[in-house]
Amino acid sequence: MNALGIDGGASSSKWVVLDGTGLPLAEGRAGPITGHLYSPAARAQAATELEQILSQARAQAPAAIVAGITGLDADTPEAKWLAGYMAEASRLPPERVRVFNDMDLAYRAHFAPGQGILVYAGTGSIAYHLTQEGAVVRAGGHGYLIGDEGGGFWIGKTALRQWLHWQDSGLNPRNFPLAQQLAQAIGAEDWPRIREYVYSGGRQAVAALAPAVGRAAALGDEAARAILGQAGQALAHLALTLRSRLGERPILLTGGALRVSPLLEEGARACVDLEVSPASFAQTAAHLALKILHQHPGR
Repeated sequence: MNALGIDGGASSSKWVVLDGTGLPLAEGRAGPITGHLYSPAARAQAATELEQILSQARAQAPAAIVAGITGLDADTPEAKWLAGYMAEASRLPPERVRVFNDMDLAYRAHFAPGQGILVYAGTGSIAYHLTQEGAVVRAGGHGYLIGDEGGGFWIGKTALRQWLHWQDSGLNPRNFPLAQQLAQAIGAEDWPRIREYVYSGGRQAVAALAPAVGRAAALGDEAARAILGQAGQALAHLALTLRSRLGERPILLTGGALRVSPLLEEGARACVDLEVSPASFAQTAAHLALKILHQHPGR
């Protein structure tokens, strides 16, 4: 029997179906799914994205589903709603559908409880530790409005501020690769169009600019290189904050933002010794769904 794993993120969501031996059968992407399901509109948007995933995965007939959702904790009303929606939409018994916090899944993919510190950099950022008793100890992860330094949104926002500072200072942004790459990504270089892009697209649109910062850094833009170095340092500081509470622990850095540029990893390594992992959280969720199948083999 096959299993579906979903990695719900603030910028996009990824999914994968594994067969009974753990080999991938199908995978894909959908729009963002987060745990901030505090309004009917937010739940409707999440339902739309989940239905897209379930319809795409239906051909592989998954018999169990596990979703790791950013900003969502297990056993909350929001998690129960998501699990219930997926069970009903996929016609699976409730015990075959589970919803967890994405960081709990990611931590268990790399460490045994109590072992290490996981630093995740996606749209946002967080340092995460799971104790042997199952308690969560964390630093950061406070959302794009008040934190998430070093994540994709922070990188895009900081680059936009630099670009607009050049404009406000009367400098020609076309002299800077960072401004050129941002203008190309947005499709405009005037403030009214930049404003429209940012405030109509929100968090997802700003985070989507992070790869442009990586391209500018590769072209030698010093401002872009500085932003990415600062992002890496911010991620390291999250780990060090948690280590100051927990004592010496191995640190592992992971997340989609690391694909923006190797400068993030370099900036983090300049502050602390760590390892880096490109593990797929969607596959981690699917492997957990396979375990659920073994626990509940009946239909």
